[in-house]
Amino acid sequence: MDTSALNLTRAWIDEHLREALQRTRETGHDEWFAKSLAIPAIDLVEAFSRFSGFAWLFLDPHGEAQLGLGLEREWQWSSSEHLERMETHISRLESQGLPGDLMVVGGQGFDDSSAWPAWPQVYFALPAVQVRQTAHGAHLTVVQHLHPDQPLEFFQQRLEPLWQALLADSVPAIMPQPMTIRSIPDRLEWTSIVEEAAEKIRAQHMDKVVLARSLALSYQKPIPVARVLENLENQNPEAVVFALKREQAVFLGASPELLVRVHGAQVETMALAGSAPRGVTPEADFEIAESMQEDAKSQREHAVVKEHIRRALEETTDQLYMSDRPNLKKLPSVQHLLTPIRARLRDDSSLWPIVAHLHPTPAVAGHPVDVATRYIRAHEPFNRGWYAGAIGWSTLSGAGHWMVSLRSGLITGREALLYAGCGIMGDSDPESELRESDWKLSTMLSALEIEGGAF
Repeated sequence: MDTSALNLTRAWIDEHLREALQRTRETGHDEWFAKSLAIPAIDLVEAFSRFSGFAWLFLDPHGEAQLGLGLEREWQWSSSEHLERMETHISRLESQGLPGDLMVVGGQGFDDSSAWPAWPQVYFALPAVQVRQTAHGAHLTVVQHLHPDQPLEFFQQRLEPLWQALLADSVPAIMPQPMTIRSIPDRLEWTSIVEEAAEKIRAQHMDKVVLARSLALSYQKPIPVARVLENLENQNPEAVVFALKREQAVFLGASPELLVRVHGAQVETMALAGSAPRGVTPEADFEIAESMQEDAKSQREHAVVKEHIRRALEETTDQLYMSDRPNLKKLPSVQHLLTPIRARLRDDSSLWPIVAHLHPTPAVAGHPVDVATRYIRAHEPFNRGWYAGAIGWSTLSGAGHWMVSLRSGLITGREALLYAGCGIMGDSDPESELRESDWKLSTMLSALEIEGGAF
């Protein structure tokens, strides 16, 4: 946004803020302020990266991009069992007169035992400035909670850093190369962990477990988050690029896996399980995909996820539809078996219980989910944090879009943690699973402009 457009936008908001503050003084009561207007398109990635406080970015490949800056309300809990409380908080906001298209954004970690410093298990925010942008233009909303004893200058000062972030132009950045890249656990230890899990599955302790690896990268200079996000968007046109910043740490990624999308009564989700590399030529790619579609291990992995989703949606939806034979989801370095799933939301249900019932799916935990999750806690030598968690948004009126936070990493200044996991079955080959984890890690490694090599 150029300076003149910003000044006009700011003046328009100031005038409406002045009028709303006058009403609060006349009534003596607090009041919510929420005003929207069309604005010129802005560089959402740069605005996200420049703003030093809470920030949210969601880039949908179907054309809608979202930016949230600043905090007007936040909610956090240490246990995922509290996720459904958000429905009550959202209903309260709507009953207080806030418009139904306002967004609440956030998510939750993989499970209650996973934690990153300063990252609660469940976290949501109502951003103070929200931008929705499509090819047809941008729409900005400012949200503030007004008190009768606060002057206009208080809100002007509060909003100034957000206006400056929207003004930011793209600045070319040089991507540094890491000083060190460390695998957690190392490659040999991880194959041993996979073999042990496969033995447990053959002994019928569980049907499947998803085991992850992490890469820890250390740099001399701060990692340019804007460039990483631009690379993620350009390199992964079929994925949702997401980023959430809090406490100066940025969790970001390019997820191929929809957890759930709700619009009106329409519910969409997917079963995404079974993986193979991409072929170098179209002919090789076709042969690999055909082999995966016939592979017994991939078929079993996929069937387990489909059944979990069917059961998870039983209490909240009807008219459930899923095809018998999966399609393919092709990404730059990996391809998956994909079954789109549709249903109709029941009148007495909402987005929130669906998210709670679906996550975690066997695609990121295993089966049975509770048994596999306990196994992960005992055998993975790191906390997943929000990797393989759920991240997304909901409007106050009940629409929403949630992704499984895969192909992701946590960037904190000069440090980055990257994650990838593989579904382990009784007949899994540890070396093959290790190569699969390399394909999946390549999404974030490529975004960091690190090519080739097995780490």
